[in-house]
Amino acid sequence: MIKIALRKNHIHLVILFFSYFLRRILLILLSKIYGLGNSLIFCFLMCSGQMIGGLVTYIYQRTFIRNKDKNLRSVNTIKLIENKREMNRVDNSLKIIFLIFLASFFDFVEFFITSDFIPEIASISKTAELRLCFSMTISSSLLCTYALKYKIGKHQLYSLVVLSIFSFIIILLEFIYKPKEINLLKYFISYILLILHFVFRSYTDVIEKYLGDYNFLNPFMIIMIEGISTFIMTTIYSIFRYQFKEVFDIYKNSDTKNSIIFIVLLVFYFILCALVNIYKTFCNIFYSPMAKSLASYFLNSAFIIYHFASGNDFFSNGHKNFFYFFINLIFSLIIDLCSLVYNEFFILNFYNLSFETHQGITARAMEQEMKTIKELDDNNSDDGDD
Repeated sequence: MIKIALRKNHIHLVILFFSYFLRRILLILLSKIYGLGNSLIFCFLMCSGQMIGGLVTYIYQRTFIRNKDKNLRSVNTIKLIENKREMNRVDNSLKIIFLIFLASFFDFVEFFITSDFIPEIASISKTAELRLCFSMTISSSLLCTYALKYKIGKHQLYSLVVLSIFSFIIILLEFIYKPKEINLLKYFISYILLILHFVFRSYTDVIEKYLGDYNFLNPFMIIMIEGISTFIMTTIYSIFRYQFKEVFDIYKNSDTKNSIIFIVLLVFYFILCALVNIYKTFCNIFYSPMAKSLASYFLNSAFIIYHFASGNDFFSNGHKNFFYFFINLIFSLIIDLCSLVYNEFFILNFYNLSFETHQGITARAMEQEMKTIKELDDNNSDDGDD
């Protein structure tokens, strides 16, 4: 009934998933140990990771491609990238620069929506961003369908319908269990901004996909230029709104041992940001924005359990609400399943849902090819008899 379709070339998605997972754990540690919340330092670390990670990978790639060892598969992949760059690009240089700037701008804005704008309007659930992160798959799919002319299969359409229904129910539950002291209008605006946050992230992903597929840009060059643009925007923003005081206070008020641990954790966060952005852009271009989005929320149920157990979320009238928690946990697991079906990691062999999958199309093509070969063999046999 269900087939698992995992291939060796999915290793990049696996690395992206673990990078996201570890970075989220690191954010929890920094918040738990040092009380470091949505600081501007995280944005600087993110864009620095883009710049340096993209630059180092690009230099490594350019150096590695000169290696004449043709037995290495990665060399062939890099050569493919280089050959694609020599093709004719759809857009001129000015439009390409504008699109990269636009992707950087969306990256910059979506960070500050969750770190600055939403907390100032209303206090929402700590796991709301985690539980609604799957809406990126919906928005990315719509953008790819209407902007890049992607075709949606039957299994993908049904998955999107289920995901849309769950997103509506999750938001509805948020309003049902809304704290009474929070203004309803402000609460509504906060969730609109949260959805916009995911839409902006989808725009960045789809732009990277477009630049790779239609203009044959090197993915590592894209993230390097995005990092430079985001760094400039963040620097300008920091001049008008100073937000590093809490970082300096943590360093100043800690003893030598804690200061070293704090710096080490920030360095690890920087490395993980570099890994996330390298593999994010790579997966956007060589897989799809929808497959990339899966890595950012797959198995978020682990973090939902953590926040409930630690008493950070799922409260109603000042008490833990078990129904509120369990329904979101179940939804999270079903959302993971639907997303795996959408991205064809799980193939459902009923109601003709496997017909338009890559595996189904390949199987029919091979069957047709075998049929053609058999007919040719039969014809050759008949000619020999004659």
